[in-house]
Amino acid sequence: MIRLFKFIIFLIIVLAILSLLPTSLNWADTFIQKNFDKPWAATAYYQLGNHCYRVLKFQKALEIYERALRKFPRHRMAPLARFRRAVCLEKLKRYRQAIRAYKDFVDRYPDHYLTPQAENSLKKLKEIYK
Repeated sequence: MIRLFKFIIFLIIVLAILSLLPTSLNWADTFIQKNFDKPWAATAYYQLGNHCYRVLKFQKALEIYERALRKFPRHRMAPLARFRRAVCLEKLKRYRQAIRAYKDFVDRYPDHYLTPQAENSLKKLKEIYK
């Protein structure tokens, strides 16, 4: 039992390290692009963007979110992608674009659960970068 537990921990660590390698992210991105007409492609795009976001690869996440939003703008994960796109822009210190992205999110999704957070970020950025 302990061996199995150690093996599982080892696999988790290896997978975490591999997920941080740019080549693995690029491979996944390329694979999804080649299969964008498949029914699973929209969800895969958004999930890959979310993964990049979680591992703090903000530039890559931004690129993937923007591509996903262009190809699948009405997907159920589009609101989260739009919000995280704004966060990525803010983290990348592209503040004017982040302000526009937060405003776009608030205008599009006034009743979304992330709207108060977007409004707070928008207010903060507007005060700092008038």
